[in-house]
Amino acid sequence: MIELDILLVIIVFAGLLGTLVPSMPGTGIILIAAIVHALVTEFSPLTWQTILSLTVLCFVGYAGQYLVTAATSRKMGASKYGIIGACVGMFVGFIMPIPGGIFAGTFIGAVLCEIFFALKDLQEALKAGTGALLGTLLSLFFEFMVGMVMAVIICYQIFSARL
Repeated sequence: MIELDILLVIIVFAGLLGTLVPSMPGTGIILIAAIVHALVTEFSPLTWQTILSLTVLCFVGYAGQYLVTAATSRKMGASKYGIIGACVGMFVGFIMPIPGGIFAGTFIGAVLCEIFFALKDLQEALKAGTGALLGTLLSLFFEFMVGMVMAVIICYQIFSARL
């Protein structure tokens, strides 16, 4: 049992590091490791309530990435087209192996949509793209913080059950 707990903690911290790497589903890794651990150990010490909480946090982390990117883009003057372009670009950068991944995808998506759909000049489009890029960086920090909360919950339950 203790070996499974140690393995879970190692995977949780690997997932936490994964939140800082673009295109790495860090909170998803943490959640899957917790679910597998709970199933193997018959939900001891991680309960189904804990798994439910971790699932909600995981979805908050993923949704938050898009919301933070959109809010920061908007603050930098992006139109709804630029925000949509940033989110689509982030997703494309996430699933396609393009250089720069989600950073390039977010920036390029926002700039192109500002130019072609919002009919903005290059300088305005670049400003919106910069906002989208900044938002992407902030969204990684947001997901890292969500991952930290998930890690604390898991470690607390694992270690408090052993005391």
